[in-house]
Amino acid sequence: MHPFLLVMIKALLGGTAVVAFAALGELLRPRGLAGIFAAAPSVALASLAVTSAVTGSSSAAAQAVGMIAGAAGLVVASLLGIESVKRLGALRGSLAAVTVWLLVGASLGALFLR
Repeated sequence: MHPFLLVMIKALLGGTAVVAFAALGELLRPRGLAGIFAAAPSVALASLAVTSAVTGSSSAAAQAVGMIAGAAGLVVASLLGIESVKRLGALRGSLAAVTVWLLVGASLGALFLR
């Protein structure tokens, strides 16, 4: 399958999933929980579905491990970001948190995707 067509299928499925999950999020109370069902989970699911269908489950499994590593890095960065923004200000604190996210995510990805 042509790579451009693969990207187009992922975009179409991801966009459809975003709309579906956003509609589900509108039904939830409190409204703060609606964001949990927004873009990232639905795009990830669509990407995994297309990858699994086109290249097989082993490729999709590797992508899933990378997504989990990135999510773990995001948790660590979010926890660090709370304090780093308070202590260093918005710009430097955010840069510190993003740097930690990249380091943790890349390290975990490299560790588990050997």
